[in-house]
Amino acid sequence: MHVASNSRRRTLLTLLALCAELAMLAREHLHGGVLSHHLLANPDLPAVSNWWGLLLVPLLTWWTVGRVERRAQHAASGGRSLKPAPLIAFVCALAYGATLAALFAAGSPLVDYVFFGLLALALVVRLWHAEYLLGFVLAMSWVAGPVLPAMFGAVIAVLSWLVHTAGRALWRRLRPGMA
Repeated sequence: MHVASNSRRRTLLTLLALCAELAMLAREHLHGGVLSHHLLANPDLPAVSNWWGLLLVPLLTWWTVGRVERRAQHAASGGRSLKPAPLIAFVCALAYGATLAALFAAGSPLVDYVFFGLLALALVVRLWHAEYLLGFVLAMSWVAGPVLPAMFGAVIAVLSWLVHTAGRALWRRLRPGMA
């Protein structure tokens, strides 16, 4: 029954994400057409249409819910609870992405600080977890579409994973008392 409940939750959240993306695209279509966003906000570079969000957002949601459920099962088998952590991570990423999106839309000079702050945050927080990427992409999609934030978020996730993995390996090697 627990597996059926997880599958139902995964499907429901994926459908909810699809409906949200459809609503955003319908709004864009009714207000002048579906937007496209240039890479690095440079008109000389190719543009990516928000239509790709119909594929990306549900797939990212499906993958994220599956990853969280798998980590929760692994934690439960070890006698630990993962319960609030993924939701908190998702909400924090949503808030960070919304802040960045709002500053970008307003043309604020603070965008650079918040943008590079994410790089610094990747050094101390495990930003490779899927819930961070999903929250960031959903928040940023209102300003930059879902594809560009997903690409940037993936780079941040890989950077965070590399730094943390290298740090753990170095710590194991240098830890006193270990032969």
